Amino acid sequence: MLLKVPSVDWTDQIIYVVDDDESLSDFDDEPDFSEYMWMENEEEFDKNELQRLEEEEIMQECFEAMIEDELEEQINEWEKAKTEEQNTALSALPKSQCNVEKSVLNPMADEFIPRSHIMEFPAS
Repeated sequence: MLLKVPSVDWTDQIIYVVDDDESLSDFDDEPDFSEYMWMENEEEFDKNELQRLEEEEIMQECFEAMIEDELEEQINEWEKAKTEEQNTALSALPKSQCNVEKSVLNPMADEFIPRSHIMEFPAS
């Protein structure tokens, strides 16, 4: 089939050749649904995707638990080292400074306040 289309200046005409077989075959054949074939397995796809998301969530929880365990272990090691350091410092003190049993100080006495810090206000 020949189609004549007028040009812009109407002096020349453009001729288009259209193949009749191609134009008719588009309407006679079944439509192409190949791009929609993924919908055939939509339920399986959804199931697999949900399973993947659950696995990622479980992996994230495990990762966070692992980090928390490592932090707790580091804190325990730090506390243990601090305790050992304090014990070492206490054991290095002379025994006379640590012996409270032979002390002559009264543990029930009031707090000592030097006289220079007591403020006396004149009576008015």
